[in-house]
Amino acid sequence: MRWSFTMGKIFGITFKIHVTFFLLLVFVYLGGATKGGPSQGMTSALFVCAVFACVLIHEIGHSLIARKFGKEVRSITLLPIGGVATMEEMPEKPAQEIVMSIIGPTINLAIAGLLYLLFGRWSGISTPNLYASTGQQFMAGLIGVNIVLAIFNLIPAFPMDGGRVFRGILGLRMDYVRATSVAVSVGQGLAMLFILYGVFFNWWLALIGFFIYMGAGAEKQQVIVQSVLRGVTASDAMATEIRALNSSDTLSAVVEHVHHGCQDDFPVVDGGRIQGVLTRNRLLAAIHEKGLNAKVSDAMERDFVAVAPDTPLEDVYRKLASLGRSAAAVLSGDQIRGMICHESLAKHLAIRAAISGMRPKAVAK
Repeated sequence: MRWSFTMGKIFGITFKIHVTFFLLLVFVYLGGATKGGPSQGMTSALFVCAVFACVLIHEIGHSLIARKFGKEVRSITLLPIGGVATMEEMPEKPAQEIVMSIIGPTINLAIAGLLYLLFGRWSGISTPNLYASTGQQFMAGLIGVNIVLAIFNLIPAFPMDGGRVFRGILGLRMDYVRATSVAVSVGQGLAMLFILYGVFFNWWLALIGFFIYMGAGAEKQQVIVQSVLRGVTASDAMATEIRALNSSDTLSAVVEHVHHGCQDDFPVVDGGRIQGVLTRNRLLAAIHEKGLNAKVSDAMERDFVAVAPDTPLEDVYRKLASLGRSAAAVLSGDQIRGMICHESLAKHLAIRAAISGMRPKAVAK
């Protein structure tokens, strides 16, 4: 995710914080300082950090269960709206999804219970309070916020945990795509209620509803795409009539190829072996930074995505999406056999969707 800072690793999982989270801390600090001075501002910011520490533990719980089911988690990113775990794929077995999803709210309840055992008799329990003025209020609010997080996450509004549990239950009786479609419809309906209520009474709830609505739609689209791609290999969708570049070519020569052809992503081949990939985004960035006389070797991706011809196309799609790349080279050994890019995926999707009767949107760039 762009604009995220890597903070380290936890259980081998990369932990990141998005820049907007720091903006949230500044906003909360200023709000607290306005109400009660710098000390109140600092307390408010610390409360937010404590809440998001609980959110991080929540996401780690999901991630460790996903790993147990053989699904590798690449990173966890903290955003103002919560935590986002980036994994290669979600479990498609309903029972696994139910277990993985329910663990998050369970962890929040466990945190609330532990904090209550340690501090509850002293602090009690209260609704979350950004502007706690005493240690008792701080701890009471932290216990309360974990209870709220658990309850809120169990609402069957996909893609929250409750929505995923709902899909898992539906998946015990129907196919995965149909279960996703029903869960998304319910989630988007609830999201619309959040938005309508929030517009009049609580803008934060309206914002949450908006993200739920968009996230549900994106999940449905991804599931449909993966279902259409299932059973297809990279060799079925790769472009084979491609122009290869030499690492010593200039960017001005590449621009000529782009102007007079339909190819945007180029393999870079020297001595019959692929050395890298030059994508359109890298080409444009290099022209801006280095000029048209720069060499292809100065702009190409050396750590490009490479797949074998028999790689399932859904794995290629998933890998490109998780790594934020736009193209993959299809290789047999070091020899280039073809390229897969967003355009070739979109074309293949359109053809297979027409055959199967599904209507996935074009692959997002």
